[in-house]
Amino acid sequence: MDCTKCKDLGYVTMPDGEYARARTCDACRAVCPICRGSGLMIDATELPVRAVPCSCASLNNRISLFNMARIPGRMHEKTLDRFEENSAGQATVKLFMKRFIDDYRPGNRGFMLWGRPGTGKTHLVCAMARYFLLERGYTVRFVDFFQLLSDLKAGFGENRPESDLIMPLLVPDVLIIDELGKGRATEWEVSVLDQLISRRYNAGKTVIATTNFDPNKASDQGGMPGLISRIDDRIYSRLCEMCEFIEVSGDDYRKR
Repeated sequence: MDCTKCKDLGYVTMPDGEYARARTCDACRAVCPICRGSGLMIDATELPVRAVPCSCASLNNRISLFNMARIPGRMHEKTLDRFEENSAGQATVKLFMKRFIDDYRPGNRGFMLWGRPGTGKTHLVCAMARYFLLERGYTVRFVDFFQLLSDLKAGFGENRPESDLIMPLLVPDVLIIDELGKGRATEWEVSVLDQLISRRYNAGKTVIATTNFDPNKASDQGGMPGLISRIDDRIYSRLCEMCEFIEVSGDDYRKR
């Protein structure tokens, strides 16, 4: 390992207000050692010799994708290696995540992590997003469901077309919906979620979600509140096809 700052990744991440950001490592990538900042390299493997894009262009593109993904700033350094499992259930989920990441291709079936608050669900999906964006170059968008609803309401108040507000969530390879079911479950909120899930379903796009509600329950009686009553049967049916439901058990990290 030559660079102690970025551990030879070529980039570093940091919080920048509400969202996470990445940039090239100024310790080892201030000037690309291959193209010397020109962005081009010479390909002499075939004749005639020609200039081709340097590999640093790929790194810069992946950094740009990360900066557009809206990962929460406090999650910028989260990785699977930094996830400390404190229960057998969390260890099982961590292994599932590693296999999912290794096997993933755009369009693959997603998953929903569910369980009580503080068990590491958001850490896990943000770690996945970080790897997909910075190492694999997949497009990812992270949205907090409650914040999404607030943004949409504000957009409607400004008379922005609904297509302009929903379209950015349909394009990415992976859409991560954090805190699914959070809110008042009004008719409007359910209709927004229905449109979002239905359009990604029809496009064959991957959906990842986290929730503090039990996806196997229809009511809030007896233990953890149920998810089904907060999203309606139509959305639930599609999520059953689009996602594998994975429980994340364990102690609340925030209360340690």
